[in-house]
Amino acid sequence: MQLISKYLIILILGGNLAAQTGIVAGQVIDRSTGLPLVGANIMVQDFNLGSATDLTGRYSMMLKEGTFQITCSVIGYAPATLGVNIATTSSSTLNFELEPVTIESKHFIHIQGEKTSGHMLGHLQQTNLSTTENLISMIEGVSLIARGSYAQEPTIRGMSGGRMNITINGMKSFGACTDRMDPITSYVEADALNSIEIGKGALSIQNGSTVGGSLNLTMKQPQYAPKNLSQWHIKGGFDAGSKERKFSFSWNKKTPGSGISLSGAYRKAKDYADASGHIISYTGFEKMNLNLGYKKRLNQESQLLLEFVSDDAYNVGYSALPMDVGYARLRMAGLSLKTRGISPHILNAEWKVYGNAIDHWMDDSKREVLFMDMHMDMPGFTRTAGSYVDLLLGRDQRSMLKLRSDYYWTSSYADMVMYPEGSSPMEMVTWPGVERWNMGQFMEYQSIIIPDMNVNLSMRYDLFHSRATNEMGQDELHIFYPGNNLERMDHLLSANAHVAYNIVDNWRSILSVASGQRIPTVSEAYGYYLYNPVDGYLYLGNPDLPVETSRQIEWQNNLTSSAGSMSLNLYFYKFEHYIFGQTMSEDAFSYANGWKKYIDGGSAQISGLEWSVLHRFSPHFIFQGGVNYEASSLDDFQDFLPLIPPLEVHGSLTYERRRFWVQMDTRGAAAQTNNSKVSGENSTPAFLAINLKGELDILPGLKLNLGINNLTNQLYHEHLDWGDIYRPGRSGFISLTLNNGIMGQ
Repeated sequence: MQLISKYLIILILGGNLAAQTGIVAGQVIDRSTGLPLVGANIMVQDFNLGSATDLTGRYSMMLKEGTFQITCSVIGYAPATLGVNIATTSSSTLNFELEPVTIESKHFIHIQGEKTSGHMLGHLQQTNLSTTENLISMIEGVSLIARGSYAQEPTIRGMSGGRMNITINGMKSFGACTDRMDPITSYVEADALNSIEIGKGALSIQNGSTVGGSLNLTMKQPQYAPKNLSQWHIKGGFDAGSKERKFSFSWNKKTPGSGISLSGAYRKAKDYADASGHIISYTGFEKMNLNLGYKKRLNQESQLLLEFVSDDAYNVGYSALPMDVGYARLRMAGLSLKTRGISPHILNAEWKVYGNAIDHWMDDSKREVLFMDMHMDMPGFTRTAGSYVDLLLGRDQRSMLKLRSDYYWTSSYADMVMYPEGSSPMEMVTWPGVERWNMGQFMEYQSIIIPDMNVNLSMRYDLFHSRATNEMGQDELHIFYPGNNLERMDHLLSANAHVAYNIVDNWRSILSVASGQRIPTVSEAYGYYLYNPVDGYLYLGNPDLPVETSRQIEWQNNLTSSAGSMSLNLYFYKFEHYIFGQTMSEDAFSYANGWKKYIDGGSAQISGLEWSVLHRFSPHFIFQGGVNYEASSLDDFQDFLPLIPPLEVHGSLTYERRRFWVQMDTRGAAAQTNNSKVSGENSTPAFLAINLKGELDILPGLKLNLGINNLTNQLYHEHLDWGDIYRPGRSGFISLTLNNGIMGQ
């Protein structure tokens, strides 16, 4: 029956495949690492035939007798074309080794756990004014929490904050704001971004134990070249809606033995207007970003990489909060050594050491109406240092073992200084100098059981030691926890398993199960006097909180053809010891509704589906779309979980030619009536927003990019927008890109 189904699909997709008498097969690998590339596109030139690589980077196609040119491509790598001669009833082997490249305007998306390249997103065109948050929100299952127009916080399937791990080039870092106004994604500019690696739930635990997922942002790296080569580009753009001006540049120096990359961006925006023309106060900002990388080839098998990231934001308005941000800054540095071929069994090895510092200062100096009728500021900082060692072991691509040992230390401190009129300033510690030490051990085993079946097993153990070190903060918490020494030791164990099977050549099905754990965040365990403007309560941390646990099951299906691809994911999470804020007192200051304490909220559930499709109607027309749906429950409270997005849809239609492209994209959501009453959420109405954008190559090395956001001038806000602040109304934008191609190089 399976054989019959396979040939039926071949007949439907190929049309002319009935005359095929030969087979071409092979594997696609990354030339720099030797690792297989999943989801690479294999296309036969001048014929409407194609395939895609599986979890091991392998592919196969049936072709009629003759000579063909076959092209292999995947986002993030230079395409390659090879010739092959097909003889009757024979098999030919054609392997590809692709070279990583830096691609402007398109970003490689790797969805961990699903083990697919997510290359469909490469067709969603970007503009020079796109942000990192814009890119992340295009991934199925990802939404954004907005507290203003700047630094929107990503969520994966309704989970954010401490339920997610966010890293930059594998380096751990932690926001310094008690109100989460500085998610780590806000410190990375889209111009410097090379790829987004996303894991959903506990399906990806390499970078740390998690229940909600992981997000690793990788930056563009220096590259080598056979001969000395220098490349540069500059971009300038303007958005009429927010009066945002953006300038960015990059410069790359390539030699046979080393490479240097330097990039930077400057952005400044004013308060924007919604669709009714109303100015949304406190939505402007100013931002500067700088990235530096240096790569040195030590020998044919080893290289050294030095990287530095600097980001500064000033005068950032947050319309949904009672305070703004005077500054938010990041300084991050990392040094890594990569090598391969150490022994016949050790394919690759990497050692990395890194450190970063984040400083954040909330203030209300530009507010006319003051929270608590007095001026205050809330500075905070985090300091993080860490290291990890990666080893990839195996004799061939059929069976591989990956090992990681990682360590890090982080310290978090925040306080609040109030300036009552006619009195001396008053200080209150909100994060009491919390220090955490972590040691983690990770291993992942992948094996090809039979040609059409893969098994992937992962396990991670984490040991955490946490303690509060600030004396004033200790005294405040001891009012509520007099017998607690504010020190804890946590042991976490997470694991997952994936079984992937090729039902037919073009249909890949993956069944996954996972178990994840996480420790309470600094705010949940040690926070004091933390105001939440959504429900109007002051929150108190709880150092006695247990470890939160999740169980996850997921079924993923991917269907590919020469005309496009389609995927459908179904998932279910069951939580135990779900950390939640429970009312402990209605007595509070006049500006707050009362006090809440983080507690063990018992069991909770999240279930949903993600569907996406990519279809190429012709060589020039491409359609891409998707649907996300989630349902949730907080069982012990007979309520829904907070920050769960409603049914969401998105789609885009692109027309591409050699020198220009035009794209119309849309994003919408149904009304959300399953809002969390206990968390003070409101129901939200449905919306549909449409954007139009395009790009033209005016001259070699000179591009014009322009478009209109919110084309229909829709007055709307999304369910995850704090304070129900309306999004920007219709506005046009324009930008220019100039690179060294204009000089004929």
